[in-house]
Amino acid sequence: MYLDRILYPITALGPGERIAIWVAGCSRECPYCANPELWSRHDEQKIEPERLANYINAMKDKKIDGITITGGEPFDQVEALIGVINELQIETEILVFTGYKIEEIKENPVQNRLLKAIDVLIDGEYINELNDGKSTLRGSTNQRIHYLNSKVIPQYEEYLIEGRKIQNFVYEYNTLSVGIHNP
Repeated sequence: MYLDRILYPITALGPGERIAIWVAGCSRECPYCANPELWSRHDEQKIEPERLANYINAMKDKKIDGITITGGEPFDQVEALIGVINELQIETEILVFTGYKIEEIKENPVQNRLLKAIDVLIDGEYINELNDGKSTLRGSTNQRIHYLNSKVIPQYEEYLIEGRKIQNFVYEYNTLSVGIHNP
């Protein structure tokens, strides 16, 4: 699979302290995308799904409230992500962001397999004109939150009330801003 970065603890992309995974590669390439640098894949981004799962499993002593998978386009790497999820030794809620609509995913037997392995899906392409600057966990108002596991609804309802969040990370003289940004 192609992995750009993994960060912990992330609180700006879902409830609690989360592991956030950014995959590389996107076939959708939405205009005004927050991560256009992740549209392309590069050889140095290749990682075996088992290796990523082992890295996450090594964090099992930390407080992990969830995993957020974004990108790039996660549904362009379904088999690899299913491999990662199947190798996880921690039980935690999984949220995935995608530019696809859930209806498209359900029609695709391969993509639908990933849909069955996650708890929450935020779907729909980003549309800059529909970024209202306040929709929690959604860059634009056309994007929808789908609870595929009803047990997670209370924690998400509480989180959504808090509004948009941004976290900034500094590493190697670079700054990375994580979260749903205003237009």
